[in-house]
Amino acid sequence: MFEVEDAMAVDVIMPAMGATQETGRLVRWLKQEGASVVEGEALMEVETDKSVVEVEAPATGVLAHVAASPGDDVPVGQVIALIVRPDEVPSPSSEASRKRRRLASARRDSSPGGETPAPPPWPREASDRRPKKPAARAAAAPAPRRTTGRTPASPAARRLAVERGVDLARVTGTGPEGAVVARDVLSAASEASTAVASDAASGSVPLHRMRHVIGERMTQSKRTAPHFYLNMDVDMTGVEARRSELRQQGVRPAPSINDFVLRAVSRALSESPAMNAVLTDRGLERFTEVNLGVAMALEDGLVAPVIRNADRLGLRELARRSRELASRARSGKLEPADCEGGAFTVSNLGMFGVDSFAAIINPPQSGILAVGRAAPRVVPRGQDIAVRSMMTLTLSADHRVVDGAIGARFLQRVKQHLEEP
Repeated sequence: MFEVEDAMAVDVIMPAMGATQETGRLVRWLKQEGASVVEGEALMEVETDKSVVEVEAPATGVLAHVAASPGDDVPVGQVIALIVRPDEVPSPSSEASRKRRRLASARRDSSPGGETPAPPPWPREASDRRPKKPAARAAAAPAPRRTTGRTPASPAARRLAVERGVDLARVTGTGPEGAVVARDVLSAASEASTAVASDAASGSVPLHRMRHVIGERMTQSKRTAPHFYLNMDVDMTGVEARRSELRQQGVRPAPSINDFVLRAVSRALSESPAMNAVLTDRGLERFTEVNLGVAMALEDGLVAPVIRNADRLGLRELARRSRELASRARSGKLEPADCEGGAFTVSNLGMFGVDSFAAIINPPQSGILAVGRAAPRVVPRGQDIAVRSMMTLTLSADHRVVDGAIGARFLQRVKQHLEEP
C-alpha cells in the first residue's frame, strides 16, 4: 500500500481497496498538512465503490506536500502527500521536492506523444479555475418591419405557427421587409423546446460514485458475459407454514422468506460445483467454499456483501448474518473484503411486490438468482386445483461458465430445497 524510497520522505499513495478498483475518492484528511503523525494512526478517509475506509499513516513524521483535496478522484498508486522527518522541512531543492518533480515528469512522459497532459482534477488550485465564458455578442438588429397592425408572415409560416403554438408577434422575421417565414417559426419552436428541456433538467444532481461504478460494471457484464435466463415457479406454502411455526416458537430473529431462499441456494451451490465458479484470465476457478452474495439496496446504489461458508450455516445463523451485513451496509461500515470472493448472488425484489424480473450478473460470478414475491395463485394439484403460495425464480447465468442443462439442474435443486423446508 505504501512505498518508501529513502529515509528522508515516505510516499503516501492512494491505496487499492479492491481487486478491480482503479481510483479512490478522498473523503477527508484526518491530519492537516504540517501536523505530526504517528505510524499506524488514521491519516485519511477514502471512499471506494462500496464503503468509506480509514487509511493509516505509513510512517512517523510530519505530513507535507498534500496534493489531493476532499472530493478528488485519484488513480490507485498515485502519490498524494509525503511524510518527512520533523527536522526536514521540504524546500524547493529538497529530495522531497525532487521526487515530486520526477512524478510530474513521469506523468508528462506517459502521455501520448510526450505532450503535457491536461491538468488532473486534483489538486484544485485557484489558477486551475477556468474563466467564465464571455457573453454572447448581441444579435444583429432585425430589419425594420412595416407597422400595419398585423405581423407580416408567409402562408407557410402562419400554418406552422398554429401547428407549433408559436406567437408570430414574438418572432423576428428574416424574410423580405422583415416578414416571418417558415424557418423563423421552426427556429422559434426549437428554442422554446430547448428552454423547456433545460428547465426540466434544472434539478439534476452529480452522479454518486457508487452509481457510477455500478453503471460501469453492469455495462461490462452485459457487453462481455453472454447471459441466458431460466424461469421456474416454486410452491412456497411449506415455507410460509414453517415461518409461522418459528414465529410462534419465539425464534429471533424470525427468518424471512429471503433467508429460506439463501439457505436453499447455498445448499444447491454445494451440490452443483459447476455453478460455484468464476471466470478468470486463467480459466474457470471452482470454489470449495460456498460464499454467497446478497444484493442489498442503498440510497445511492446497490451492494452485494458475501456470506461466507453459507452452506454450513443453519437458518437462524443465516438470518443473523444477513441482517448484520444489511445493518453495516446501511451505515456505510462495510469493508471492501466483505464484498469479495463470492461466486453467486441472490437478488430479491419480492418485498416490493415484483412478481418476476431478470437480474444482471455481477462479474466475474457465474450467475445471479432473481427472486419475486410469494403470492397466492390457483394451480393444478393432482386432478384438482388449489390455491397455493407461489414464487417465481429467474436464473441469469453466464454461458461461458455453464450451459442450460447445468443451470436447469441447479434451479431444480433450489426448488426442491424450498418445497421441502
